[in-house]
Amino acid sequence: MESSEQSKHAVLDLVGAHCTSCAITIEHAGRRLSHVKEIFVDRGTRTIQVEYVGDSSVLDEICSIVDRIGYEATIRQEQ
Repeated sequence: MESSEQSKHAVLDLVGAHCTSCAITIEHAGRRLSHVKEIFVDRGTRTIQVEYVGDSSVLDEICSIVDRIGYEATIRQEQ
């Protein structure tokens, strides 16, 4: 991953994660992915905010991880 690569932002809709522990678990797992620069679970809006580099396949990886943890995440389509 090149440091000069432009970071991108995405929003994922989140279902089922309501507590602080849920959010921390998702954030910790997301930060382990090499292309994720930052990840934040907003329980109020039920979203996951992701800053990443590279292609959007990392978002699919995050959705898979969230699914394995026991919740559901879907990539919000840009409008």
